[in-house]
Parts: sequence; structure tokens; C-alpha cells
Amino acid sequence: MKRIEKHQNYYLMSVLQIKAALIKQIEGVEDEKLLKMFAAMLNVYTESHQEEVELARLVKGLADNPKWKQMTESQLIERLDKSVNQYEKGEYITIEELKNKSNKW
Repeated sequence: MKRIEKHQNYYLMSVLQIKAALIKQIEGVEDEKLLKMFAAMLNVYTESHQEEVELARLVKGLADNPKWKQMTESQLIERLDKSVNQYEKGEYITIEELKNKSNKW
């Protein structure tokens, strides 16, 4: 029962308090395998978070286009279905074809 209460306290702690508590706990860990697992988890999270931040920065940098219109969920699904059908019929160009085409512009 005491163990459950400890975990529930993390929900009541600030970010700084959680970091300090985790650092204290990790300092006591001697299991190399567990430490490598923590390191791998943090690496995956960090890389994923950096990708999200970069994508958000790129999206913010896009200029608004007056031709763009907001879509409802059903319109978006309809557009996606149409795109999938086009792909399945072979109605697309490859990246290589696009590069060659754009080099001629």
C-alpha cells in the first residue's frame, strides 16, 4: 500500500520536484541493464520531442495560402479515401520523378 501512495504523489509534484525525486532514485540504482533502459527511453523521447518541435516550427513558417480552406473531419476522410484510391490505381509520381520534373523548372 505504501508503494502505491509513493507513485500517486508524483501527480501532485511540480516538474522540478519530480526531476529531483527521479535523480535521487536513479542514483541508488546499480542495475546496469535498467539504467541502459532508462537512457534508451529518454533518447527516444528526446528525439521524438525534437522532431515535433521542428515540425511545429516548419508549419508556423508556412505562409497562408488564400486557396487553402479549412476541412471538416468528413471532408478530410473523403479526401484521404480519394488519395488512397489514386495511389492504388498507380496515379502518382515517385520522388525521383518529382525531382527530375522540378529540375526542369
